[in-house]
Amino acid sequence: MATPKELVQQAMSQSHPSAIPVMCQMANGHTIINTRVHPIDYFTSNEVWADCLMKMRALYDFDGILCHKPGRVQGLTNLVERVDYDAEMPTLYLKDGARIECTRDDDAYYKKPPGFAYPTLETIDFDHPLDWAPESFRAFQASKATFDYCTPEGIPDHVFGTLDRLIAKAGNDYSVHGEVRAPLDHFLNLVGMEEGLMLMLDNPDGTLRLLEKTTQWSVALAVAQVRRGAHAIKISSPFAGMGFLAPAMYEKFIIPFERRIARAVKAEGAFVYTHTCGAIGDRLDLMVQAEVSGIECLDPPPLGNVDLCDAVKQLNGRIFIKGNVDPVNTLLRGDAEKVRRDVTEILETAGHDMQGFILSSACSVAPPVKPDNLKLMVDICRRFKP
Repeated sequence: MATPKELVQQAMSQSHPSAIPVMCQMANGHTIINTRVHPIDYFTSNEVWADCLMKMRALYDFDGILCHKPGRVQGLTNLVERVDYDAEMPTLYLKDGARIECTRDDDAYYKKPPGFAYPTLETIDFDHPLDWAPESFRAFQASKATFDYCTPEGIPDHVFGTLDRLIAKAGNDYSVHGEVRAPLDHFLNLVGMEEGLMLMLDNPDGTLRLLEKTTQWSVALAVAQVRRGAHAIKISSPFAGMGFLAPAMYEKFIIPFERRIARAVKAEGAFVYTHTCGAIGDRLDLMVQAEVSGIECLDPPPLGNVDLCDAVKQLNGRIFIKGNVDPVNTLLRGDAEKVRRDVTEILETAGHDMQGFILSSACSVAPPVKPDNLKLMVDICRRFKP
């Protein structure tokens, strides 16, 4: 009988696994709520975060674990002036006036210091695009895996504090996946969301020049994680759907750069898949052109616009797919009957004919989702015969 890791391997290599593997990405808030860990410990400790991810895998009997950032930020506490550990909103107050709010049911949020301003493409240093930023901003971006390491060899060991622990504890039996931000995601965090989207229209040459640098960051981190034992790499590319980019812009600003990540990961012998939220029904073929091994989310209506039956027809034999249980209307708002009906329909649509299929929530499992709904989803999958 195949191990959980072997089932995921079979699916990602499109060899029609003997059973459908299942694993989901957890929203940070869902993990915090269901492990009852303190959010500041969750945000600052490699040991705590690794333990939380292990507990969540065991809670739901997943076949794999997504380590969506490789580790916590070394030296962050040196920037902290004081900590409000017991507040309703636990907060790290930083010496430059910034603060990091570690919510009890969501992500941590960076609140900018006085006088904070993003650079323009006229003022940014293209060779060192983070040099403009306050130290607190650089530290928070490092917690999201944005830092200016351009080669795998140049990344210090401490960056991988969580990933290394997970691979040591679970990597033989379960599929442990790393993650990198897409080059466009780095770009938008360097120059600001609204300004970045406008720059793609007003200064495409400058945008492409900066994307060249941020692609180096993503490639370096992806390759380094594979060399440390990651079974696959997820490219987090949330701002590449129809709500943000037209297909022509996707071809120009996404495909060439994510393709370089895909080729680098595959050259190391691992798998790589793109995670894009929302409506992507018009660009499935474009996503394949990025040469990734798989696509994640495939949000169904009303969250997105992917018809799973159509996606299977388009993608079967070309790529694996991971999804596409509605995380809001099925897992969050649905009762047991709706979970049973929706998950069964998805398995019947993709589980028999799709050569590579992993059952998952389309996007992250929301913080207030009832664990019983996820457990039921997994149980239905375990009983399904491909």
